[in-house]
Amino acid sequence: MQTRFRWYRFQLPRGTPDLAEVIDGHPLSQETNQGFTRINGALGHIIHRFLWRSKVVVTQFDDSGTPAYQEVATVNFTDFSILYIDDVAFLRIENPGRSIKDLLNALESMVGLGFTCKPVTFDTRKPTTVFESIEVIKLIGLKVTGVVLGEDLVASMEFASKVGITPEKITVLTGVNHKTESSIYELIYGGLRGLLSFSSNGTVKVSGQLAPRLIHLIEEDLAKIA
Repeated sequence: MQTRFRWYRFQLPRGTPDLAEVIDGHPLSQETNQGFTRINGALGHIIHRFLWRSKVVVTQFDDSGTPAYQEVATVNFTDFSILYIDDVAFLRIENPGRSIKDLLNALESMVGLGFTCKPVTFDTRKPTTVFESIEVIKLIGLKVTGVVLGEDLVASMEFASKVGITPEKITVLTGVNHKTESSIYELIYGGLRGLLSFSSNGTVKVSGQLAPRLIHLIEEDLAKIA
């Protein structure tokens, strides 16, 4: 199963208690619309789960085809871990939705003025330790954008290969300005296989038996990138 991750570097105002301690003081209850709980994580870290209530409108039709609308209460959640890497604090978001605005707003309201949170992106730099520590690495997918083909012509291109891609040998990109949007790698270590995908916006996708090790190796370099 493929899992998506994103990381955010955060800072707390001076004198603020540990973020985990602040979070534990705000559980979800029947009287609140949002709150936190803890669950056991598979990657060796405690996972904090942010939950918030919302309502959706469900449409139902009777036998004559007349619609009736009913409001249904739901609870949404986002899972995240708190990491400290080389004295730098990060949030690791697991399978993030389109927006984590609700989570960040909740954290800011609890911590107060001075809380900052910045996404880690891979548009200019990527982790390198993961590539130095794996036995076999193949680039099997590549997407580039902003490929300038003429004065008024810009293109996006995707490349795929089961045997591996060497970007320097893609002649259509030689001497052409472009930006790498995403890269997909197949990796083998100790007989175990895994897939790893980097997107320039900071999203990482992992799958396979190597997934926990890949995430660990990526996080070794986060403090250098953020």
